[in-house]
Amino acid sequence: SIKIENVDDSTSTRLWINGVPKQKYVGPSSEDMVFPIRGAFYYPWYPQTWYVNGHLAHYRASMGEYSSSDPQVSASHIHAMEYAHIDLSIASWWGPDTHLDRARLTMLMDQSVTMNSPLKWTIYHEEERNSNPTVQEIQNDLSYLKKWFTWHEAWAHKDRKPMIFVYNEAGCDVVKRWTEASSGEWYIVLKLFPGFENCPIQPNSWHQYGVGEKDGTIHNVGHSFVISPGFWRADKDVPLLPRVSQAQFCHNTEKMVSSKEPWQLIVSFNEAGEGTMIEPSPDWPSNSRYGQYLDCLHQIF
Repeated sequence: SIKIENVDDSTSTRLWINGVPKQKYVGPSSEDMVFPIRGAFYYPWYPQTWYVNGHLAHYRASMGEYSSSDPQVSASHIHAMEYAHIDLSIASWWGPDTHLDRARLTMLMDQSVTMNSPLKWTIYHEEERNSNPTVQEIQNDLSYLKKWFTWHEAWAHKDRKPMIFVYNEAGCDVVKRWTEASSGEWYIVLKLFPGFENCPIQPNSWHQYGVGEKDGTIHNVGHSFVISPGFWRADKDVPLLPRVSQAQFCHNTEKMVSSKEPWQLIVSFNEAGEGTMIEPSPDWPSNSRYGQYLDCLHQIF
């Protein structure tokens, strides 16, 4: 059996153990978020993914090889994102009942509320890019998310709809499928691709995900500005993007803020396997103990 205790010893994170949602979604559970929204991609899948093909991540977290089921870890991460003035945490999600999703996402949202944090949560639908789900399969996923998560007051909303990010491949068909499946009840943020502007059907919004192989930035005018500290997969000897200095990351953060794009995104808060993490680490220490990259966000956001 699984046991995860909440920080304030409430029953809010225990109900999922018995398979019972705490509430039912009957309408917006939180106020609309306001652009620009500063979000970080978040990965609640540890300790399983500290290694990639048997290779340990190149960079260390200050809390060591932690478990995403540890409430002290989630509380520490919420504090760190608050320190960095991050508005939205976009949690990687691979479908119903994957990576202890009901346990971990519920705990993260419960703790955000308990800590009086303004941080909001949504998920990044990752399986879309692998399986091209049918309209019915998407509807099944959305029904699951509504049943277990979107009623929570820490779930992000826009235009009075629950928000969801999707990691999709290219093609206007993806817009059609998600638009049909969501029936106008969700705020859909798709990943842009070449020619996305020409799709006859448009989602609520577009974003980009990536690291920017030149300087750690990707700017898609009118849609999103993305920054990353670097990219170095655990199973590779050479980084795709060498880790940028604190000065460069701060400069990139200033460029992102100046862009005034609606989505100002960070890849990532804690993706250790790909070496894009900015969470506190002994590899980039600072006097604040949050680390050089979070210090940039704290000072500039």
